[in-house]
Amino acid sequence: MFAAERLSRESNGAEVVAHAVRLALPIDPMLAAEMIFRAAPAVWDLVRDDIITFATRWHQPGKADRAVRFMIMTGRPEFAAQVWPLASSSDRQIQIPTLRGPPYFRPRVLGDDLQAKLSGLAEETREQLLSMIAGESGLDGMDLAVELAKIDPSSKVQAEVVQNLQFRRADHHVADLLSSAHDETWELIARAGYAREIRDDAVAKRLQEIQSRLVGATTDPSQRLGLLFQQSADVPGRDTAIAAAIADQQFVANNPQSSWLYLAQRAAPAALLEGLRQRLAAGYDLPLHADDVLLGLDVVDQGPIVDAVLNTGREDRKINAAAALVGQTTIEALIDKFLTAAKALREDPSNRALSDEYMRIESRLHCTRPAIFAAVVLRKGESDDSNAVDALASLVAHHGVHGRGGDKPLVIDPTSRGAWIELLRRWAGTVLAIPTGGRRELSHVASAIGRLGFDELVPELKRLLDEDLLRLGNARAGRADALRRGDIVASSDASIIHDIQYRSSFIRIGGDAVAGVAAQYLEDRDFGISAALILKSISDRQLNVPESSFNRRWPWFDGVDTARKVRAASPRPAPANGLAAPIVAAIDGLARPEREKEDQLLAINLMRVGLGMPHGDHDDLVARVVALPQPLATKPMLLAAMVLDGQIIDADLVMQAIDDWLSVANQDPNAWHKRQETWEIEPWLELPFSTRPEAIFEGLVKVKAFYGRDWAKRWERVLTVVAAIPGPLGDGLLLRLAREHRDIADDYTWMQAFLERGAVASVLLYLDLYNEGVFGRGPNGVDAWHIGRQLAAYAQRSPELNSELQTRYESIGDGPGRKVLEQFFGEAAGENDIIAMVKKYAATKQPYDGQMHRALEAVATEKVPIGEDSNAYNVYPAPVGELRKALFGMLYGSPTEAAIARRCLEEIDELRDEHGIAADDGRHPDVMSERPWPPEAKT
Repeated sequence: MFAAERLSRESNGAEVVAHAVRLALPIDPMLAAEMIFRAAPAVWDLVRDDIITFATRWHQPGKADRAVRFMIMTGRPEFAAQVWPLASSSDRQIQIPTLRGPPYFRPRVLGDDLQAKLSGLAEETREQLLSMIAGESGLDGMDLAVELAKIDPSSKVQAEVVQNLQFRRADHHVADLLSSAHDETWELIARAGYAREIRDDAVAKRLQEIQSRLVGATTDPSQRLGLLFQQSADVPGRDTAIAAAIADQQFVANNPQSSWLYLAQRAAPAALLEGLRQRLAAGYDLPLHADDVLLGLDVVDQGPIVDAVLNTGREDRKINAAAALVGQTTIEALIDKFLTAAKALREDPSNRALSDEYMRIESRLHCTRPAIFAAVVLRKGESDDSNAVDALASLVAHHGVHGRGGDKPLVIDPTSRGAWIELLRRWAGTVLAIPTGGRRELSHVASAIGRLGFDELVPELKRLLDEDLLRLGNARAGRADALRRGDIVASSDASIIHDIQYRSSFIRIGGDAVAGVAAQYLEDRDFGISAALILKSISDRQLNVPESSFNRRWPWFDGVDTARKVRAASPRPAPANGLAAPIVAAIDGLARPEREKEDQLLAINLMRVGLGMPHGDHDDLVARVVALPQPLATKPMLLAAMVLDGQIIDADLVMQAIDDWLSVANQDPNAWHKRQETWEIEPWLELPFSTRPEAIFEGLVKVKAFYGRDWAKRWERVLTVVAAIPGPLGDGLLLRLAREHRDIADDYTWMQAFLERGAVASVLLYLDLYNEGVFGRGPNGVDAWHIGRQLAAYAQRSPELNSELQTRYESIGDGPGRKVLEQFFGEAAGENDIIAMVKKYAATKQPYDGQMHRALEAVATEKVPIGEDSNAYNVYPAPVGELRKALFGMLYGSPTEAAIARRCLEEIDELRDEHGIAADDGRHPDVMSERPWPPEAKT
C-alpha cells in the first residue's frame, strides 16, 4: 500500500498503479479498493469507469453485500447513490452491517452536503448513524461526527456520539463536542457515568456537579444507587449516601433484573455492609446471598439488631440472618432463653406456642457465627444437669444451616481443643450416669462428638453406643407393658433406632481406632450394617474414592466392565487394604443354616457392603450367602453388588424373583397399591448382567403387562442398565430394547443411553433408529439440533466418528437422519463435509440455507474459550485454502452445484472479512486458474 501511495504521486506513476489496481481486482477486490483509497486522485481518473461498472455489476441493490464493502473501502463519493440509502436506513439489520462491514468506515463515500441529508432523517436514525461514524471511522470520521453532532438539535444524538468517542478514548473530540452541547446532553452523559473516565478536568468537574445534583433530586433509591455507583470513591458523602439508599424502605433488595449487590461489593463494600446493617436494624428484607457479605461486619451486643434477635416471641425469618451479627453476650442470652424453653417444653410437651418459640430460638442460634457460638457453649457447658447437657449437645450437633457449615466440623478456637475434649467427656459421663435416662440424650451427645470430630473421644462414643443398644433392648422387652399402660413415649422408643447418628459420628472421626471399634459390632443386628458402612467409608477415604452424587441412585453399572477385567486378571491383584476382612469374617459366622433369620438377613446385607470394598477371592462365601434360605425379595441389592464386583449372576434366579413378585402382586386384593410404584420390582429388572442377558425382555414384558396401560410406568433404570453392558452384546440388547420397548423412557434419555456408551457403533445405531422414526416423534421428541450438538461433543472425544458420519451422510436419504448430520456439521464440520453437503444439496435441489451457513462457520472459524469451562470464547480464522479451491472448481460444474458453491465462497469471504485470513491462506481461491473471483471482476 505504501508503494502504491508513493508511486501514484510520481511522474507516470499513476498509470502503473492503475494497471496494478486492474490486476488486483479479479484476485481480491478489497485489495484493489484499498489501493484506490491510498493512491493519488489521478489513479481514480484512470480506473473510474471500470471500477464503477464492476461495482454496479457486483452489487445487489438494497443489500449490504461485499460490493458495498468494496465501495466504502474506496472512499469515493461516486458511490454515494448506492451507499447512502443503506447507511441511513431505519432498518438496523441494513444500517449496522453497512457501517461495520469495512475495516474502517470512510465517510467521504456518503457524498457531499451531509448536513442537509441528515436533517431529513428521524432522530433515532441520526443517532445510530452519527454514533457509528464516530465509532467505526478513522480520524476523518470522528472529526465529521463531532461537527455534525454540534449542530444537531437532539441531545440523545449528541450523547450517543460522545459515548462512542469516549469508548475510543478520543478525549479531544469529546471535549470539543461538549463545549457546544445542549444542557440535556450533559445530563445524559452524567447519568451514563462518564465523569470518572473523561480526562479533561473542566468537563469531568462539571459532570460530577451534575451527578451530585441528580443524586439529590432522584427519589427512587434504585436509581439513586445507580448514580452513586458511578461517582468516584473520593466524592464526599458518597458512601453514606449509598448506605442510605440500600437501607431505604422503598429499595427493592431482591430485584432479579438488577446486579446492585455485585456492583456494591466492587464499588463500596464498606457502604454495602453499613446499608445491610441498617436494613437489618429496621427489619427490612435482605437480598438473596447476603449471608456471606454479613460476615464482613463486626458483631454487636446492643442496639436494634440485638433487640430484634432476642425478640423470639414472633416468627420473622429475616431476623435469622441478623443472628450472624450478634456477639457473645447476645448468644449467651439466646442460649439461656433456649434452655428455659427446653425445660418448659419438657414439662408441657403439647404446648404449640412454646414449641414454636423453642424452634425459633434454635434457628437463630444455628445462624450465629460458629467460633463465637462455640466459645459461649464452652463457657456455659459445665453443667451436671442432663437436660441442659442434652439441649446444648443438640445445638452443637446441628449448628449452622445446611450448605453453610452445618455439615462440616464446628469451627472452634484451636487453643480450646483440650477444653472441648474434657467438656464432651463430661457430657458423655453425665448422660451415661442416668440409667433411666432417654436414648435421645445419648444420641445428641454422640452427634456433638461427631461434629467436633476428635479421635480422642472414640472410647466415649463407643460407651454411648453400647448404652444406647442396651437401652434399646430394654425398651423392646418392655414395649408390650408400655402399650398396655398407654405409655406412648416408652413404646415409641422401642421402635426408634439412632444408628445413623452414631454412624455419622464415627465416620466423621474416621481412622484406625474407629475401624477397630466398628469391627466389634458387625454381628450386632441393630448396628452391624452401620458398622460395615463405617469401615467402607474409612476404606473409601484411604483410597480417595469420590463421594457419590446425592442425585445418583445406587447401583450404577458403568464400572462393570472394569470390574470384570480385574476379576479375570491372573493372578488377581491383592486388596488395596484389609478393611473388608472383618466383614468377611462376620459373614462367615452369620451365613450358616443353623443361624436365625435375622442373622442370615444381616449376612446378606453385610455381603452387599463388603463386595463394594477391596477384597480377596470369596466367591464360595458369596454363593453360600446367595443360597441362604431367605426370600429372593431380600437379595436384589446383593445380586447388584455381585454384578458391580464383576460376577455374572444366574438368570433363572432373577426370573424366579420376578415371577414370585408377580404371583404375590396378582393375588393381593389391593394390587393397585403395587401398581402405584415400581421400587419393589425395578431392582430385578436392573440385572441383565446374567447368564442370559436377553431374559430381561421376558421379565420386562411380564412386568409391563401387570401394570397395564392405565398404570404404565417409565423404566429408565432398565434402559440405563442395558446401556452399561459393554461391546456388541450391549449394542444388540439396546437396539432390541429400542425397537420393542420404546415407551420405557423419553427421547432424551434414549439419546444419552446410546451416545454415552462411548462407541462409534452405538452412535451409528442411534442415528439409524432416529432416521427410521423410532425416535424424534411426538411433542416431546428430541430434535435434530439437540442430537447434532451431542454428536459434536462426542466427536471431540472420538475423532474417528467424523469419517463415519461423513460416509453415512453421503449415502443417507432425505429424512430425519440427514437433518441430524447436517446439524452435526453445523457444530463440527470439516472441509470434506462441506463438499459433501454441497453435492447433496445440489442433488436434491435444495437451496443454500442457514444450516449450510452454520457448517461453513464451523469450518472457517476456530472458537477458543477464554478460560477453562467458559461459555465465552475468542473467534479466530481457520485455514480454508483447500476448501475454497475445491468450491471454486465446482463453479464450472452443474448450474445447481455452481450456485451453491458460489454462495459458500461468498459466505467464507464474509467470515474472512469479519475475522481475518488465516496464515498461509491466499486471497484468491485458486489464483493459478487465472479465473477471476468474484466472476463479476472479469475484465
